[in-house]
Amino acid sequence: MKVYIDGQECTDITGDGSASSILDTVKRRASESGRVVTEIRLDDVVMDEEAFAGVSGGLGVHFTSCPVRDLVLESLDEALKYIPRLTKGLEEIALHFEENEFADGEGKLADGAEGLDWLLQVSQRCGTLLAVGGDYGDSGEINAALTDSISSLGTYHSEKKYLQMAFCIRQKLIPEIEKFSMHVQKLRNLASSTQ
Repeated sequence: MKVYIDGQECTDITGDGSASSILDTVKRRASESGRVVTEIRLDDVVMDEEAFAGVSGGLGVHFTSCPVRDLVLESLDEALKYIPRLTKGLEEIALHFEENEFADGEGKLADGAEGLDWLLQVSQRCGTLLAVGGDYGDSGEINAALTDSISSLGTYHSEKKYLQMAFCIRQKLIPEIEKFSMHVQKLRNLASSTQ
């Protein structure tokens, strides 16, 4: 299998012939040059790392990479754009609970939880890539407050206390997300200042 990184053929990458060995070599090489693999295309089929590691053939694999900082900036920009949509959605969920539209509120609550989880992962991963870890600024305090709000929300949900859920969303969770937004902005500023 021929291996290409950012359009350049790499005849020295053969590994032991296995796709997982090739992937490890390419990722290591990208990392050594401050880059990260963003796309894998085997015979014009885009696939993720897990799928590629399991293949046993193919004519050519094209890896696309980008600088880590570019990926971090892009991810943080997406997070900053998403936060207002998340808080608007949480407001709608609280309104559903206040208006006794429990099924609608619960249906959207799962989406809100998934979105919040994505935001936390983006922040954590970007912090790690920027080598600021979890101690950057007040991230530990913010994460603890978010976790506390989510825990309270879960308790109210299990007890079917929908008005308390609405109150928790409006008075605890949304303000914590707004603080979290400032933390994400700090990471974004750090990423753009260290280029």
